[in-house]
Amino acid sequence: MANLSTSIHSAQAPYLGYRFEPFYALIVLWNESVDDLDEVYVEADDDIVLKGRDTTKLYQLKHSTNRPSSLTIKNDGFWKTIRIWSQFASIDKHELFFVTNDTVSVDSPLEKLVKGKGQRQDIVDLMAEEAQRVIDIREAAVLAKAETLSFETKIHGCQSFMGLSPEDRLSLIDRITIRSNNFHIFQVYSEVIKKLEDMVGNKLRSKIANRLLEWWDMRSLDPKQPIRKAELLFQLQSLIGQFQDNNLPDDYSKQTPISLEPEFGGFMEKQIDLVNGGFSRKKRAALARWRARNQREKWITDDILNVFELDEYDSVLQEAWSDRYGPMQDDLLEESESLCKKKGLELLEWVHSDAHLHINPIRSEWKQHFLIHGSYQQMAEELKVGWHPKFKEMLSDEQ
Repeated sequence: MANLSTSIHSAQAPYLGYRFEPFYALIVLWNESVDDLDEVYVEADDDIVLKGRDTTKLYQLKHSTNRPSSLTIKNDGFWKTIRIWSQFASIDKHELFFVTNDTVSVDSPLEKLVKGKGQRQDIVDLMAEEAQRVIDIREAAVLAKAETLSFETKIHGCQSFMGLSPEDRLSLIDRITIRSNNFHIFQVYSEVIKKLEDMVGNKLRSKIANRLLEWWDMRSLDPKQPIRKAELLFQLQSLIGQFQDNNLPDDYSKQTPISLEPEFGGFMEKQIDLVNGGFSRKKRAALARWRARNQREKWITDDILNVFELDEYDSVLQEAWSDRYGPMQDDLLEESESLCKKKGLELLEWVHSDAHLHINPIRSEWKQHFLIHGSYQQMAEELKVGWHPKFKEMLSDEQ
């Protein structure tokens, strides 16, 4: 998962399970929603909830990156889920999914819950037998005042199940599907790549997958805000459109650094001071430069543009600046310093207010202005362009 992989690969198992939930929600929304208005929630009534017009699907995830083991009717995680789901035993519109990396053997009673078919009364009977066994052992240990009580995790699920009527037990089990052999967090990227196989060419899949996962990771941070299928489809279409020959992906127009402090202190700031630009213009310039620099680096890293193409575009920007700077410099040769600053400030304002109206974008469908704004500020840092008519001689000693 590109930028996400570093923190994930160094994380502990509980954190991996927590991080897996929103990414599995992405796959659920992509694969299982039938309407653009279907919504997915993370950490709502269950680990994941998919709400449609007529049905609600609840997903309990038992995530592990270890070698799969065999899931049986004695499994603690399964009984922990039964405790949670017992409240939905009589709600017919709820479909329940137990998602696990573990396997279910073909001769296991739970195989019927994997296949999603077959009469399930025998599973209910076996579960009732197991639940009663656990309750009896636990109660005996309590009466004997044992120092350690077993089944600490499992007992609550067993008690909840036995607290249901026989009809509700069957109703509950009838609506459970076990998804065994499920992928884990390190395989999410591959799952997204598979989904893109019929949508884009091989060369673009990894680039779109990385950006989609980064967007989803940010979008799913708030568990109170559901994500609709329509929003996912819009983001997909937008990403695919950005990789057309006449466009480029936009990764930074809505991004803001934690702090802009590292952007200050150089020639970019000094150039603004030369024309009395003030702090607001410095802050605006710093943000534009940060976005442009990071966007250019990402394009190069992803092999979307190369350094030569970007250098060529910088030459276009420099020429457009020179067409205004040269005449201004000539006109102000004998003028006062205050007028020089005023005209220099107007040139700085042109960069942020009008330059994009006079300069073709780097690709015809590229609509973001921060690349022009920020690239000019980077060139100002390098003293390739400037605003004051005498900026080079005024800053030459410092250079």
